[in-house]
Amino acid sequence: MGLGHDLQAISELEAARGLREPDVFFTAAELAHFERAVDPLQSLAAGFSAKEALFKALPAVDGWFWTDAELVHDARHAPRFRFHGTLAAHLAREGLQVAVSLSHSGGFVSTVVIVTRAPSP
Repeated sequence: MGLGHDLQAISELEAARGLREPDVFFTAAELAHFERAVDPLQSLAAGFSAKEALFKALPAVDGWFWTDAELVHDARHAPRFRFHGTLAAHLAREGLQVAVSLSHSGGFVSTVVIVTRAPSP
């Protein structure tokens, strides 16, 4: 259904203060997660890259906001998206699911997002 990839240089986000405003690009919970990370800038870059890859993987969806896709992590620190608002409604209506993979190396973050049909119940 959709595949998105993003490669983000971590250093490019050092001066991006606007990304740190709650409920603009990231939720307050995402920003708190980044600040608690061992390397907050690297964590911020990973979140940015994940949302860029998601945007590339999604079909056209009108009226959603960046904060409708919240990057969260499970107990093993594996990333996944939690969806809200218009985007959550669209994905549920269309029966779509989203998988995300992140990797950090050499001052870069690489993200792959795949959007597929959810299995029928």
